[in-house]
Amino acid sequence: MSRSSAAKKARRKKRVGARNESWLPDELHAEIKGVARIADEIIPRGWEFDTDFSTDEFVTWYYPPSAVEGLDESLEPVTRIWLTDADEPHVILVGSGEGDGDVTLTVEELFARLDEFEGHQAG
Repeated sequence: MSRSSAAKKARRKKRVGARNESWLPDELHAEIKGVARIADEIIPRGWEFDTDFSTDEFVTWYYPPSAVEGLDESLEPVTRIWLTDADEPHVILVGSGEGDGDVTLTVEELFARLDEFEGHQAG
């Protein structure tokens, strides 16, 4: 590839990259960055993205070491982080039933309490 072709390709790549960011509405761009901030903190700690329960409006991760087999189906079998708003994550602790165990936090509170949530055992 000639120098002029390589330079042209580099300019196009830069232009397309800038355009793709600007095509997103500001609020959606902020939302994506907020979700990525949480994911970047918890995934290295062993949390896994839950493809079965996540949707376009609802994102959830679970902590596999917290999993408990044989719980009543009305109880949460794993500790889970979920959110519909990246600024307001929720945590559901393993063994929680409907209506209890759902903790709403700020992102900073979530990060500060991750050890506590990861150490929670059912029962």
